[in-house]
Amino acid sequence: MRGLVAPVVIPRLLLLGFVAAGALVSITTSGQLSAFAGGFAVGAGTAFVISRLRRPDEPGDEAGAGRDS
Repeated sequence: MRGLVAPVVIPRLLLLGFVAAGALVSITTSGQLSAFAGGFAVGAGTAFVISRLRRPDEPGDEAGAGRDS
């Protein structure tokens, strides 16, 4: 069995865009496409939250500017 796939760097803004796109498609469609888009939005949102928990303060990140480290 081969090793694991190396992690890929994805900007948080792109993940947020995936969440928004999935939510919009889920709202505007029905049936299986709506369910798929909703799941896609949840998956991208989960990746976004996990990325924030793992690396809360990135250079240029406005959200963590006022906190003490």
